[in-house]
Amino acid sequence: MYRTVPYLIVLTWALFSYTNVFFMFAPYMALKGFPSERIGILVGAFYAAATLIRPFGGWIVERTEIRKTLVTSAALCAFAVAFKFVTVSFIPLLAIRLAMGCFYGIFAVALMTYQSLIIPEAIRGKAFAIISLGSISCHFTVVPLADWFISQGMLELFLAIPVCTSALCVVLSLCLPPINFEHTSESRWGTWRELYDDTPFWRIVTSCMLFALCDASIVYIPALTMAMGLVPSSFVIASGLGAIAMRILGREFFNSHPRYFFAGPSLLLMAAFLYLTAIASNNFWLFVFGLCFGAGLGYGYPAHQALIGDLAPASLRAKASSLVYFCNDISWFILPVYVGFVTPYAGEMGAFKFLALFSLASGIGLTIMWTRYSKAISCALHSKSS
Repeated sequence: MYRTVPYLIVLTWALFSYTNVFFMFAPYMALKGFPSERIGILVGAFYAAATLIRPFGGWIVERTEIRKTLVTSAALCAFAVAFKFVTVSFIPLLAIRLAMGCFYGIFAVALMTYQSLIIPEAIRGKAFAIISLGSISCHFTVVPLADWFISQGMLELFLAIPVCTSALCVVLSLCLPPINFEHTSESRWGTWRELYDDTPFWRIVTSCMLFALCDASIVYIPALTMAMGLVPSSFVIASGLGAIAMRILGREFFNSHPRYFFAGPSLLLMAAFLYLTAIASNNFWLFVFGLCFGAGLGYGYPAHQALIGDLAPASLRAKASSLVYFCNDISWFILPVYVGFVTPYAGEMGAFKFLALFSLASGIGLTIMWTRYSKAISCALHSKSS
């Protein structure tokens, strides 16, 4: 089991590298001479496809052996990106971006399903915390490299990055050990109705969406801090360091409690320092607030991923993975819409502060919600034992 974790760390790094390298896609397309309207469509097409495919991702995983799904979707990711080397027309590029989003979404659901099934409950907390380091480390490795390639005009090398990372996903997926669940005659994938009836469905939906809404605010940090005359990387780098430190140093503590225990407090921590970021007076305090925001993110992100394995039986984890990813993606769509509607009335700073205050209230609500759930579970277990 412990030998599988390094594979999953690198797979997570490769997966997030594949998508995060396209943070630089807009500058790349600008160098290709595309107008901003078409660039926006091409950027958004990937995320729209990835979101819409999530509910079907679990269905695909259930009908295909998980490792085959991983290998096939990763190979198709590489194949789709490779087409960008030979086309510069808008419609073909749009089709490529939609295909990339679909294949990426399927791979992500399959990987989370595999992770939730292969990792035993006894080490799930610290394993998820360590594995999620891969999602952070790409910000310090691939994204700066992609930025440098773009700035130097090395556009082919920029496109080579996602081809290489998706090819790495293929190789690593082939190395993963099989899951026994898939080879037992009694195994049966559950239905959406069973997911609704047999898990705290609405608690998972509410928790994931509210957490992701606060997490998505980091997209607006650079514009906000630059308007304040501060350096955005002071916050962004610090938040990454805080998340990494928390996942490494606090993994045993994370493993010793039910993961839903951390959902509310982590959101509270993130929201508090998100608000303080809006009133930071210099780069030092921006760094400190980013570090503390990252500490909340360090527990909050793996905690919500671990809900799949903690709260859903094995037969429902493919659909639970689809649900968690879908809720996360929806929030990343909601936030830009919210900012677009509120900014004309409250200003960018006002919209940002209101989001932080809403997230604070959400953190309190999630803490109460999961505390009540924990008490209900304890009472049910006590009644059963007596």
